[in-house]
Amino acid sequence: MALVHYHRIFLLLICSSWPTMVQAVELGTEVTLWVESGQAVATSQLSGRREIPLGAQEVVISSGANGLNGIVVTSRRLLGFSSRALTWTKIELGVNEKILERKILPTFMLIRTDRDLYGFRGVNGLWLKEALGVREKVHRLYSNDYGAVFLTNERVVGFTPLLGGFASKPLDVHEQIVGVDNDNGLILVSTTRRTLVLGSRLSGWEEFE
Repeated sequence: MALVHYHRIFLLLICSSWPTMVQAVELGTEVTLWVESGQAVATSQLSGRREIPLGAQEVVISSGANGLNGIVVTSRRLLGFSSRALTWTKIELGVNEKILERKILPTFMLIRTDRDLYGFRGVNGLWLKEALGVREKVHRLYSNDYGAVFLTNERVVGFTPLLGGFASKPLDVHEQIVGVDNDNGLILVSTTRRTLVLGSRLSGWEEFE
């Protein structure tokens, strides 16, 4: 299988402040990350060395890399690096916004906080954001190399690494999810009244009664 080499052996060292070295290395990744002298640094065979400065009081929380992309999570921002776009891209976090889940796949990354969903595309280094509702709770995250689906108490939210942004389908009051399957690059979500299909080359959901 072409993607077997992406099965990851992950080494992650976490630091509590920027002067300390942080490294994120994975088998099969194109990106190596570390933090030194108040800046995050990324290297790849295509880009060479690329830096992005950190603020004086900005604290590095974690870092990771896989495939085309890598991430440094700080107390203020999400810093994404793309070995295809050859650059760092940043997105600001809200005040006291808490990161609850992180997923790094070969072509994209996902971050879930207590307020928002964030997606990073390794093919173009683009961050995308989807706000969660005031009473919305994420129950589960399903993902494969072709996309990801968040299941909440209000809707189904999809993300793909190539086209469109976050795509969502609201759930009816009495509609329940009965299964999630992967099929030839597609993610199929079955509910009590329909089937929703998300794929890497679809810009949104396809729906079948």
